[in-house]
Amino acid sequence: MSACQAELAEKEFHVRAIDQDGNVLIDETIATLRNGFFELWLPRNRRIELRIQGLNRKAKGTIETSDDSKTCITTFRLR
Repeated sequence: MSACQAELAEKEFHVRAIDQDGNVLIDETIATLRNGFFELWLPRNRRIELRIQGLNRKAKGTIETSDDSKTCITTFRLR
């Protein structure tokens, strides 16, 4: 059995998710879990710009929520 462990456990980040139509889906502070990850529940079939801010750093990128989209994304880098 294996488990993933991220570097920033139990830290708070401001997360903003906006879909392709300009709808704000998430705009709140979210804490990472003990494993260092956080979960987002997003509507299907959307292209979403995701912005993450915390620890004086930012990450930004686009994700999609189609049937064949990845459900675990670990490529956002805080800079």
